Amino acid sequence: MIFHIDANSFYASCERIFRPDLADKPIVVLSNNDGIVIALNDEAKKQGFARGNAWFKVSADCAAKGVHVFSSNYTLYADMSARIVSIYNRLCPEVEVYSIDECFLYYPDWKCPDYEGIARHIRNTVLRETGMPVSIGIAPTRTLAKICNKLAKKRGGVLAWNTLRKDDELRAIPVGDVWGIGWSKAAFLRRYGIATAFDLRSYPLDLAKKNLTITGFRTVQELNEIPANERIGSEKCRNICSSKSFGEPVTELSELEEALASYTEEAVSRLRAQKSAVSYVSVFLMTNPWDESGPQYCNQLSASLQKPTSFLPDILGTAETLLRTLYRSGYRYRKVMINLLGLEDDIVLQKDLFDQDSGKQESDALMRCFDEINSRYGRNTLRVGTGRSDSRRWAMQRRFLSPAYTTDVRSLPEVH
Repeated sequence: MIFHIDANSFYASCERIFRPDLADKPIVVLSNNDGIVIALNDEAKKQGFARGNAWFKVSADCAAKGVHVFSSNYTLYADMSARIVSIYNRLCPEVEVYSIDECFLYYPDWKCPDYEGIARHIRNTVLRETGMPVSIGIAPTRTLAKICNKLAKKRGGVLAWNTLRKDDELRAIPVGDVWGIGWSKAAFLRRYGIATAFDLRSYPLDLAKKNLTITGFRTVQELNEIPANERIGSEKCRNICSSKSFGEPVTELSELEEALASYTEEAVSRLRAQKSAVSYVSVFLMTNPWDESGPQYCNQLSASLQKPTSFLPDILGTAETLLRTLYRSGYRYRKVMINLLGLEDDIVLQKDLFDQDSGKQESDALMRCFDEINSRYGRNTLRVGTGRSDSRRWAMQRRFLSPAYTTDVRSLPEVH
C-alpha cells in the first residue's frame, strides 16, 4: 500500500511554526529578490491572492488586508523538510522523497491492516514533533494516492481509496487535474469527450500509449489500480547550474567576480555531493532586458578544463577568466550564471605520462575539509577569497526574511 504525504501550505507553515501569533492569519511567501508570490496559505487565498502574483502589484493590497509577508527562507524550509523525512523513515520501511514537501511511503500488503490508523499516527507524530500539519492519501497506486491526498485536505487529513465511492469521486475530478496529464494532453482528451478522471480510466490502453505517450499509458493503468509509475531513483545531474538575479544592477567587474565566486561555490558543493567531476565550464553574463535606462548586453563563453576535477580553485579560476573576457564596461548587469558540463564520476584518474604528481589526494582532502566545516558550522563559514561579503548590490533582496530558527543558535526564539 502507498501513502502520499504532503505538508499543508509548507512554506507558510514553516514560517508560522515559530510565530504562534500568526495562527489563522494570512501568509504569503515571496520568490528570490521578493519578485512574485510563490506560496500562500488558505487564509491568504480567501483574501483573493494567488500564486504567481507580482509583489509590486499586490504589496499595497497585502498591507491593507493585514497579510503577513515573508521572503523565501530556504535554509529553514530544507531543515524542516529533513526533520519531517526523518520521522517518515522511523515509521515506514521504505520512503521516497518526491519533493521538499512531498513523500511516498510504501508499506507491505499486510492482511487485515489498519492503514488509516498508521496514517493518523504518522500525522499526529509529525504535528507533535515539528508542528507541521500534513495530509495523507492511501491507495494501491501513486496516482490514486495523490488524488486521495488532495481530497484528504478537506476531509480530516487522512483518506483511504478503499473507503470512497470510487466512481463518484473520479467523475468529480477534471481530467486536467490528474497527475501526469498536462494541459496539452487534457485539451486533446477533451476534444474526444474525455473530461474527467472517470472517463480517462476507461480509455483504451492502446490508444493511451499511442496518443498520451508512456506517461499517459501508465496513468490510465494507475487509475485502474494497477501500479505502473516507477519510483524516482537518485540519478546524478548531467549538468549543474547556479545563478540568481541581482538585487540591484551591477556595473563593476569586482562585484561580478564576487557574485560568480558565490555561485561557483554553490555549484561545486552540489557537484561534490553527487561525487562528480566537471570537464567544461560555461559562464553567462547579461543585463536586464526590461531595463530601458541603458544599453543591452548578453553573452556566454565556455572552456574545457585540463582534466575532469571537483577542485573549487581550479573551476573558479577558469570561470573568472571567462568572466573577465565577457565583461564590458558601461553596462548595468542583472545576472551572471555558471554552468558545469561534461560531468563524470570523480574517481582516481589515469595519470598523464609526463604528470609527476597530480595532487588529487591533497586537493580532495582540502575540499573535504572545506565541505565539512561549512556543513557543521553553516554555509559560507569558509569561502574563497573573492567572495568576501554578502553586503553587495548583487546579493538577493530579502527584505522580509525570517530568522534561521533551526540552524543558527543566535536566531533561537526567546521565551520571557
